[in-house]
Amino acid sequence: MRDATPVVSSLLDLFLKAIFAVPFWLIWTLFGLGEKYFYFLPPVYHTPDFLSCVGLFIVVPILYRIFVPQLLLVSQSNKNNLKDD
Repeated sequence: MRDATPVVSSLLDLFLKAIFAVPFWLIWTLFGLGEKYFYFLPPVYHTPDFLSCVGLFIVVPILYRIFVPQLLLVSQSNKNNLKDD
């Protein structure tokens, strides 16, 4: 089971992102948020399909980790725990 942990966590992550994409897709397309408030976008972005929204929920955190620097980086080293060879 230990070897299956990355697969299970990836599938769980994909499932949760699909669940979170449902309300976003409903509000953006069926309730017209994209057309009403984001009229300056090209028409293709006013009514995206559901899988495009899921892909958006997958890609945005990856791009965030790449382009936004870490605000806090903590590193700790213990100099008293050196082994004498």
